[in-house]
Amino acid sequence: MSNNRIAGFGFSTIGRNPDLTDLDRSLGEIEEVGASHCELALFGAQLVAGGRILPEMRRRLERICSRRRLGYTVHGNLTVNFMDEANLEFHKQVCRAMLELTEAVGATVMVHHPGLVSMRREHELDRLHALERDALREMGDLAARLGVRIAVETLFVERADRYTADPVRLAAELKAVNHPAVIGTLDVSHSYIMTSFRKTSFDAALRAFATVTGHFHLHDSFGRPATIEDFYTAEEQMAFGMGDLHLPFGWGDIPFETLLPPLPVLPGTILNVELPPHFWHALKHCAEYAQGLVERMNAG
Repeated sequence: MSNNRIAGFGFSTIGRNPDLTDLDRSLGEIEEVGASHCELALFGAQLVAGGRILPEMRRRLERICSRRRLGYTVHGNLTVNFMDEANLEFHKQVCRAMLELTEAVGATVMVHHPGLVSMRREHELDRLHALERDALREMGDLAARLGVRIAVETLFVERADRYTADPVRLAAELKAVNHPAVIGTLDVSHSYIMTSFRKTSFDAALRAFATVTGHFHLHDSFGRPATIEDFYTAEEQMAFGMGDLHLPFGWGDIPFETLLPPLPVLPGTILNVELPPHFWHALKHCAEYAQGLVERMNAG
């Protein structure tokens, strides 16, 4: 009997063209493999200029999305950083626009990246986290009015001079935000890389973050930080198994089938597969695997 922890699975896309001219085709491919959802990578589309939504592009997005039976989530702007104090109002402006677009397409979740700063500011981290919490509460209020949720994603660093919260700290921060419209996105591979880099427990990180998780990003990797800088091609980087590879399931070594079912995630969570266009030849395989994960997690 399903306990409805997992509401379905989807794939990320905005098509290959930022003007949305091939988005309908991409949505059709996602629908054809049996996915229930699509995550719209709106950061890659020509939808916002100077913090303002472009009305005609918004209407184009709405028309395309309405043709499909898919449910939607959204990935907001990657650059938005609530620890960038000097540009904070610009970050909020772009985040507001992304939240409005999330509501416009009937999406339930907008994925948001946590703060990223130089370790030269290590002495300011507690203050910067407080700044970020205040911004998340403010954006959470807007999200609640729009009927959506902000889902803050686990990220990683691969250099000692960069800081972002690891999954344990980020879970604590989201609990301190204490807002019903602010939840977590557990990117399993990102967490794997982060804990490898920090030499902390991957399992403990997943268990800690699961308590705030209402969304997943799934893609395979080997959890190896990219300690070689000069790869000539993405395929060579894949050969070494380093970095944020976004591989199809089974191409890396993440044991999703044993890791995910015990995690106590929030009801209604969606498993979103972040599969880049150059791996879409594996779309059907990944859809079948993701459907199996949905069944395992709802049976457990």
